[in-house]
Amino acid sequence: MRRRYKALVLLAGGLGVILFARLGVRAQERERDQAAPRGQSAISISVQDALERPYAFPFAAPTALSEVCQHLRQTLRAPVVLDLAALERQELKPDDPVQLQLEGVRLKTGLKLLLDQVGLTYHVVPGDNLLILTDTHGASDPLDQVVSELKALHRDVHDLQDAVDEITLALGIGSESGAKMRKPTIIEEVPGETKPGEKPDAAPQGVNERPRSRKGE
Repeated sequence: MRRRYKALVLLAGGLGVILFARLGVRAQERERDQAAPRGQSAISISVQDALERPYAFPFAAPTALSEVCQHLRQTLRAPVVLDLAALERQELKPDDPVQLQLEGVRLKTGLKLLLDQVGLTYHVVPGDNLLILTDTHGASDPLDQVVSELKALHRDVHDLQDAVDEITLALGIGSESGAKMRKPTIIEEVPGETKPGEKPDAAPQGVNERPRSRKGE
């Protein structure tokens, strides 16, 4: 009897410990759910998977980029960093504001709308489950870099064309009042020179050739 009683006591104690541990885990989960903003998932997933899922952007008022970064870090439960070198290239500061209140769209769509306001984009490092808020130069997508470089080249070409137009107008080239430049030719014809297969030009009318002198005259 005593052995059975001890066994029952030990079994009840073990069940109590297991039950207490489960209740503690559930309480922690409830606290995390309450701390998470409305519309955010309480289950930790990779950043790549989160990009394809709906996400609520609660930035109805202008919010600093640093605060947006902190909010993403808390809700995604993943490291999210702000690329300071990209901010310097874009002449931005961490406290520059962005604004977007949107629900029911994928995270990657909302991030594009949000970061486009200040000329930024995002980059994911899958191996580290890391989300970086950066610019097109810092993103690994080569297509974005090519598009950015083409846009910069397009602006430079326009600036150069404007400078050429100003110089042209200042010199009067191409205007009706300005001097017209003679287009050079490859072959210049020499007056009086006959081309092969052509007869020599006749003497002009009214001009008599002087007769040659004869011997003895």
